[in-house]
Amino acid sequence: MENKVIVIHEKKSPVFSLPFGGSSPNGQTLEINSGYLLKDGNPWFPVMGEFHYSRYPAKYWEESLCKIRAGGIQIVSSYIFWIYHEEEKGVWDFSGQRDLRRFIELCSKQQLLVFLRIGPWAHGECRNGGFPDWLHNDPSIKTRTNDPVYLDLARNFFEKIYEQAKGLLWKDGGPVIGVQIENEYGHVGGLAGAEGLEHMRSLKKTAKAAGFDVPFYTATGWGGAVVADKETLPVQGGYADAPWEKHTNELPANENFLIMPFSGKPGEEFTYNIEDYPYLTAELGCGIQITLHRRPVISADDIAAMALCKLASGANMLGYYMYHGGTHPNGKFSTLQETTATGSWSDLPVLTYDFQTCIGEYGEVNQSYRKLKKLHMLLKCFGGFITLSAAFFPEDTVADPEDTVSLRYCARHNEDANAGFLFVNNHQRRRKMKSHQDVKFSVALSDETICFPQVDIPQGFYGIFPYNIKLGKSLLKSTNAQLLCKLKDQYVFYCHEKPIFNWEGEPAIVILLSEEEADNSWLLGDKLFITKGSLSEIDRRIYLSTCETEENVVCYMSIYEKETLTYTFPPVCVNSGYKEIYRDDTFAEYEIKIDNIPQTDINDMFLIIDFSGDRAELFRNGAMIADWYAIGLPWRVSLRCFDYEENFTIKVYPVTEDIYFECEVNEGFSIKNISLQAQYKVCI
Repeated sequence: MENKVIVIHEKKSPVFSLPFGGSSPNGQTLEINSGYLLKDGNPWFPVMGEFHYSRYPAKYWEESLCKIRAGGIQIVSSYIFWIYHEEEKGVWDFSGQRDLRRFIELCSKQQLLVFLRIGPWAHGECRNGGFPDWLHNDPSIKTRTNDPVYLDLARNFFEKIYEQAKGLLWKDGGPVIGVQIENEYGHVGGLAGAEGLEHMRSLKKTAKAAGFDVPFYTATGWGGAVVADKETLPVQGGYADAPWEKHTNELPANENFLIMPFSGKPGEEFTYNIEDYPYLTAELGCGIQITLHRRPVISADDIAAMALCKLASGANMLGYYMYHGGTHPNGKFSTLQETTATGSWSDLPVLTYDFQTCIGEYGEVNQSYRKLKKLHMLLKCFGGFITLSAAFFPEDTVADPEDTVSLRYCARHNEDANAGFLFVNNHQRRRKMKSHQDVKFSVALSDETICFPQVDIPQGFYGIFPYNIKLGKSLLKSTNAQLLCKLKDQYVFYCHEKPIFNWEGEPAIVILLSEEEADNSWLLGDKLFITKGSLSEIDRRIYLSTCETEENVVCYMSIYEKETLTYTFPPVCVNSGYKEIYRDDTFAEYEIKIDNIPQTDINDMFLIIDFSGDRAELFRNGAMIADWYAIGLPWRVSLRCFDYEENFTIKVYPVTEDIYFECEVNEGFSIKNISLQAQYKVCI
């Protein structure tokens, strides 16, 4: 038996207000102090997800925003890439999928708040970090400094963005609650020291003068980035992999899977006092973008375990980058992806920005979406409680990510309620962790010790267990089950083994699910749904989407009232084929033909391409419309996004570079197979 003890000692320290916040016309307020955010005077734990409007077809924005909201996201963040809007100097484009105003309005319609990352420099794997070529290539302009010419151009850019957001700020009753100034400033380019601080202050003044009077102004807080103290809020990040690394070797174990006090990486310096600000994240890697020389494959468990570790370590906002993938748009004069040829760090695919994230390049919901949704459901119901909870760590806290033997755990304890949550992580990306049997966790409070039921912690497990917590009129002392959400006056739990509940007095009414059922749960309105398909809500109607011809949906109104609905869809038979039309030593070209796609009976049709080689490019009428770098998994392309075109050509290229492949990639360069899969959608 392993005994694991966390001692809770008096830790409550006074919080003090920070000079940020604002009110809406109807009296709603947003504030922040040194510990946490507040909404209408109450502790608020927001969840934010990045979605780049300019990298996704405008006609599908609202559908995606509904999926984002159903996943538990409350704030949508988005870069505004300067080059997308003023590629040609003086010629501005806010049309089509660059229509920022319409995007903000749709966020408002879907009751999503908005955080605009206005730069001017953004990075975001965009050409020149988002700077137009005419700016980036002009040696007379000292970009990212207080050069008057640059500041004047930045002012004009901010004013153009504000024209799109005018009347939609929080103070106007709109959804825009904040802006991020610059990105990775002093960490990736820019100035350090007093000059860097002065530039960040100048950019904030410029943004405010342009009209951005918002509750919150943020700046990159990690890596030694410049933060103007009490003028911008530092936000943190963390990624499960680093495909920007120059080499092609296996990386060391990633420290983002540790549960330990937030103090940055060893030796990392900050330009502000981290104790003066709450621990807010804005760039938790919800996946990763592959590069020419590194091809990591990020699992759903990688993403969810890392988010859990940040929450365990004291984070009071979870912000993901990216939450929804997309596609680099076409430029007038060049492609718009990051490349080493333009002085950036990596070579990226010309078009795809799928990011292996929760919602993919073409709007498909992935398993990571489901894993994170469980965490978001807990935060929706108990986020305020967790916000007021301090992190307590055991004496045997693991500080080395290469330690695959020791358990990683801590507690977040709410002193006022004398209750909290135990966090456990036994997942480390790219490492096999030791399994632990018969683990006895205990939390030593000032007046008693809470003992959890003995539990097995298998390799790869991560979870959250409540203790001493009031659930309605009942007191749950401890359990080996995880709390998912509240459904009316009942509580939903799931467990990886036989559940044990230790109640004091009358037990609460509990709905118990399996782990798989929890992954497939959706809390919409006052009902809990369970389905392997995907659910979203628009205009008060709930829609099911699935790639299966039969899908079950279990609906809980309460533990006493439950129904199972079955939806069937006609199989779609579509003829398809491919043939090689050209080959030399540099690439192979194929012709793909598809016949009779029944557009009226489906929501989408996916072309699934299994190929060997380094990368592939898909063409329609001679123009490249999609591309993919091989990662050992089939490539899925939405035909809906290309008007159900039935004739394509595809080029497949051999591996010619020194590349780090995480999964096995077949030798040669050819198409192995193509297939089609229909996606159905129905109102339930």
